[in-house]
Amino acid sequence: MFFPSRHAWFAVILTVLCGPALALDGQYYSTAKVYRMPDHWLVGINLFRKSCFVVANYSDKANVEMGVDRSRGEPRYYMAFFSRNWGYEPDRDYEVIVKYDGKSVWKGKGVGFTLNATRGVGIEDIPAAIVEKAPAQLKVSFMIGGRGYNRYPLAGIRDALTGMGDCIREIEDERISLAAIAREFEPGGAARNGDRHRGKETVAGGEEGERRWPVEKSRLRASKAFTGTGFFVNADGYLLTNAQMADKCENAMVRHGGTDVQPAAIVASDRTNDLAILKVARKSPAFGKFRGAPQIRLGDSIVVFGYPPTGFDNITMGRVSALAGAGDDVTRLRISAPVQSGDSGGAVIDQSGHVVGVVVAGGIQNVNFAIKAGIAQFFLDANQVQYDVEAPGDDLKTPDVVDIARNFSVQVACEVKR
Repeated sequence: MFFPSRHAWFAVILTVLCGPALALDGQYYSTAKVYRMPDHWLVGINLFRKSCFVVANYSDKANVEMGVDRSRGEPRYYMAFFSRNWGYEPDRDYEVIVKYDGKSVWKGKGVGFTLNATRGVGIEDIPAAIVEKAPAQLKVSFMIGGRGYNRYPLAGIRDALTGMGDCIREIEDERISLAAIAREFEPGGAARNGDRHRGKETVAGGEEGERRWPVEKSRLRASKAFTGTGFFVNADGYLLTNAQMADKCENAMVRHGGTDVQPAAIVASDRTNDLAILKVARKSPAFGKFRGAPQIRLGDSIVVFGYPPTGFDNITMGRVSALAGAGDDVTRLRISAPVQSGDSGGAVIDQSGHVVGVVVAGGIQNVNFAIKAGIAQFFLDANQVQYDVEAPGDDLKTPDVVDIARNFSVQVACEVKR
């Protein structure tokens, strides 16, 4: 195996490469699938390189990427720096200097590329030691075409590079199928990588800075991101959440299960009713069905499904305690189920597994509220988003209800607008 363990880091030697730099299409710096999200790094899979990489996005919109290219036989290392704020020209050579903790470790030529809304410079065929040295350093900085950029913290890169090695091994062992991932982007399957939907218009190419999961595994990065819950309403990737989530978002991501992370576009938002519609590119694995007649009654049992900031799913159980909200607000239900941090925007589900409401921010002393399903349906109708309504069947066991909810629910993460 060419990728070392987390402890086998080699010394870096100042290296000068001569001759023209290798020009590659911007898709060689794109993300086909997210593999892991250690700290603020993302470990992803690139189909064109037949391999994996790590990338971090910083507050000034700069991205730092390191990875392995297996498309040309023997594995080769590369680095890339890109931002939607930069103007580097595609296919043009640029002198690049890479520094760790202020000390130069690589000097040579990179080549400009574009990827959707971003421009940057890629450096191919770099010595493996330059990537492998990174976990022992505090910061990386670089100069491109005579212009210097800030020193970017490398916290968390050790786990990220270890994850990249795991990802590569799974591809080699065929536990990850690149062919299966490629089929997700074929016509008639799921949408192309990066496609985003805004209202009735599909925009090809999400911004590169939006592809990372802005939440740490066990906690939020202080004051930069927050999370909530959402749920799919049809098979085409549309989901509901709270408007308070969408209105604060600069970059929105959704996570289904442990590893399926996708960027999400905000389609519509209704502050009055606290509802928002998001859209992801790929097909929904499952979607919630709204309860039809007979409607939910006072005293009926319900389940609230949500995602606290830790990322692990969470359920609470209770009953419908009132058919109106505070001040006799007829758009709300009052529920006795405790609502925890991160549950906001999640589904309230009856014992037959049907959606009867959308959780809103929790109250106090078990006084919590949900937006009635009928209000959510009006909002979806107004935005021409399809959904299903189904008569409630027999009551299910609570674990079965939880399994249904888990299949159509997602964690929503937003990077706060600045």
